[in-house]
Amino acid sequence: MISRGIAVLATLMLAVLMPMASSLTAQQPPISAQSKQELAQGKFQELTERMEKLMVVLQKDEPEESKLLSAGLRFVQEKKLHPRLDNAGKLLRQERWDEGLVVMDKLKSDLRSLLELLQNRNADLRELLERIEMLEGFKNRVEELSKEQQQEKEDSARAEALQKHLKNIEAQKQRAEDLLAKQQELRDQTNNLPLDAAAGATKPLEKKEGELENETDELAKDLKDLEKKDAQLKKEGAEAEAKKKADAEAKANKPGESKPGEAKPGESKPSESKPSESKPGEAKPSEGKPSEGKSSKAAGKAAKSMGKAESQLGEKKPESALKDQDQAMEALKQAIEELDEMAEDAARELLKLPFDQMAKKQEATEKATDTLAKDMEKAEQGDENGEGQPTPGKQKVQQAVPKQRAAAGQLKEYVPAKQKQQDAKEDLEAAKKALEEALAQLRQQLQDEVLRALEERFTAMLARQRELTSHTETVNDTRKKILTASGAMPTALVSRIEELAGGETELEQEAIDALKLLEEDGTTAVFPPMVEQLRDELADVASGLRKHKTGAMMNQAQKDVEDLLSLLINALRKTIEKKEGGG
Repeated sequence: MISRGIAVLATLMLAVLMPMASSLTAQQPPISAQSKQELAQGKFQELTERMEKLMVVLQKDEPEESKLLSAGLRFVQEKKLHPRLDNAGKLLRQERWDEGLVVMDKLKSDLRSLLELLQNRNADLRELLERIEMLEGFKNRVEELSKEQQQEKEDSARAEALQKHLKNIEAQKQRAEDLLAKQQELRDQTNNLPLDAAAGATKPLEKKEGELENETDELAKDLKDLEKKDAQLKKEGAEAEAKKKADAEAKANKPGESKPGEAKPGESKPSESKPSESKPGEAKPSEGKPSEGKSSKAAGKAAKSMGKAESQLGEKKPESALKDQDQAMEALKQAIEELDEMAEDAARELLKLPFDQMAKKQEATEKATDTLAKDMEKAEQGDENGEGQPTPGKQKVQQAVPKQRAAAGQLKEYVPAKQKQQDAKEDLEAAKKALEEALAQLRQQLQDEVLRALEERFTAMLARQRELTSHTETVNDTRKKILTASGAMPTALVSRIEELAGGETELEQEAIDALKLLEEDGTTAVFPPMVEQLRDELADVASGLRKHKTGAMMNQAQKDVEDLLSLLINALRKTIEKKEGGG
């Protein structure tokens, strides 16, 4: 028993079908066909808008009716009825009548299926569409959770990288301070040399200065690598900030509901929002401001000054060496200051990723994943009769939850958790893949309707061809017995042969329509060549009959058409059986 609201919708559905049924007939001018197509398109737009509004109204008091409307809207979406109606109108406006007929014939079939669905007469189709709707919803939720988990893993990885970077900065700073202390000690020793010191007194100092030079030169090289890492982390930070901003803007601009004919939730639709642009004077995320290399340059300068001091000591000029040693110490102090500034920048970047906030985000993702797992579990239980189906990806979603919980626990202890987060993301991706595969199979079931429609078409064609073959035999027998005095065929017999030719031409057009349907849906590659052969053979038969050929060769050609139709029907049935059997 359907509600009064859905009965009204069913009536409106009939109003859509009526102009579609008579859009193109031999008796009507093209302008009438276009007008009726536009009328059907307008009424269908009105129908889907009413369905959306009524679905919301019925959700509380009549949930079953609301589900029925949801299934109907999903059917409209899956079959792309709005764009196909628009395409039919374009074909008529372009006076492409044959193509228009093929498109509208398929549209009428799908609209009748929608009518049966709204009248609750097609339970199997309704179940199929409801399951597609449910799995599509699960897939969208898994996809969103996977994106969140990816972002949280990236934040965790960035926090870990910044922590390591800070430790490295401190380690390099300690090396610079140790070198500074050694240089200060060596400078004091040089300064304390007596003016009349023996020639060998500077030799040990020269050796120590050379060792300091080598150590400082190694420090300069390591600082150069440190500066490259610093520049890379700054660039990644800027890109991450820009990405978060763009995602937030896209989410804020995302419409809550989609109109009929537009992409529904679960369908990918290109975002209309433009990527955030940098203001003049600001660094673009992709550019990343390169490090100026001040600390490595300062350390390199210190090494050069130490090299000069070493030479002065080797030449027994301790007083001259003092000046170079002072310059080396000033350069090391500058390197230490630059490292302090680098550490402050890294610490500020780390503050943008506070562990308490990262832990809260991870906990929120974990709760959402757990809720999804429970919803997927509930979906398996089915209705009150307990007739449910396994939910693809459920186990992987369940496996992600404890890993997310462990990640949140690590973050609370100020420990990055990128590995746990990566493991959870991989589980979610596996769940998404399982859902996508299940949806592909369900949508294939909808596409299988094309095969069944073709089977029905070719079966009807075979019955018609057998009639034409039989009538051709009868006409040929009559032709042998009845001739005019001049040896010509009577007018009535000629007219009868022309009718037979017309019948073969109609079958040829049926084959053309079937071929277009196959090309549009791309169901399988094996059938189009066979249907092309069928079309050509029917064209040859029709052409022969127009030339009044009715003998044994014509009869054999017609039987060849019958054989080809039988072959097509058998091949279609086997294909359908294989698909239904999972082959």
